[in-house]
Amino acid sequence: MNTYTPFKDKNIKIHGRTSCTPPLVLFWTGSGIELNTDAAELHIELESDFEFYEQWIRVELNGSSIIKMPLHKGINDICVFRGMETHTVKNVRLIKETQPVQNDPKTYLKVLSVKADGALLPVKDRKYKLEFIGDSITAGEGLGGKRGINDWVSSIFTTKGHYALQTAAALDADYRLIAQGGWGVHCSWDNNPNHAMPLVYPYTCSVLDNEISRVFGSCVKNDFSAWQPDAVIVNLGCNDSGAFSNPAWTDPETGKSHKLKLREDGSYDEDDIKKVCRSVYSFLKLIRSLNSHAFIIWAYGMIGQGLAQYIENTVNTYAYENNDKRASFCLLPDLKAEWTAAHDHPGAGSHTAAARELILKLEEALSR
Repeated sequence: MNTYTPFKDKNIKIHGRTSCTPPLVLFWTGSGIELNTDAAELHIELESDFEFYEQWIRVELNGSSIIKMPLHKGINDICVFRGMETHTVKNVRLIKETQPVQNDPKTYLKVLSVKADGALLPVKDRKYKLEFIGDSITAGEGLGGKRGINDWVSSIFTTKGHYALQTAAALDADYRLIAQGGWGVHCSWDNNPNHAMPLVYPYTCSVLDNEISRVFGSCVKNDFSAWQPDAVIVNLGCNDSGAFSNPAWTDPETGKSHKLKLREDGSYDEDDIKKVCRSVYSFLKLIRSLNSHAFIIWAYGMIGQGLAQYIENTVNTYAYENNDKRASFCLLPDLKAEWTAAHDHPGAGSHTAAARELILKLEEALSR
């Protein structure tokens, strides 16, 4: 068996934001490695740790999912296949299925090596690069389980059937997911303003701000020059909308409370809507400053569409005031009962419907 290692062996293609030096640590949902090989037998060696929620991975062979499994603590030797023909080239992709677990100080997932009795062959870059920024929907929460499962466990997260992966496959694109469940553009579902994606977007994965993750580079500035997307798709607003109906969050350090409020008639408080819109506007400016040539599409609506008109108006205002002709809004189909999966989150039907809308939108944008 030959041993190959990420970074050292260039025929191991790395997907997702990560540190630029060994070891290869996978932070975000959808990150992983991809390779082509003529081997008859292939293993991937991983190292994992956790305190509360185990890491789950998925492995695709020639685009078909053949493994989904949790990792135990320590070294995991995963046999991807054995006994296959050596005159055929197989494409293998390992994908991290679980989001960064912010409250787990031990969580990490390393890719140590690939072991094969054959050669690794180059993996070509695809036609486009797509980056998806979002919340639990984009993290794949619920997609891995049926409606009625309400336990918060790692196994109900998955990228199989995910709207971003469907979109990327249709457009021949590499993809990245930057997503954290419960977070928003202005605040989280429980009104915590510290849980807003714009705060972590410039960094590799500063959601994981703990001793172990910092050593692996989670809080360093992301090198945007190394991977410039052709399009950035933002799917945020669901949790901001939910915050209007949830109790205030109180900062344990300052004692100050934060709350997006509803009027007595159930409509959004005008001043608080303006706060959300300002956050949308400033995030668009931040994304543009770091991705100078990308199309920016704000996609919203998979779990409720209450903020749709406000987000769309803000995107249009931003585009007009900044003469940014590469920024637009895309309303996604709302969740139907028959599309609902675990945690009352979008299931396969919802993800497919969203992908259809995004494929049409991106085909038009990228063909300009």
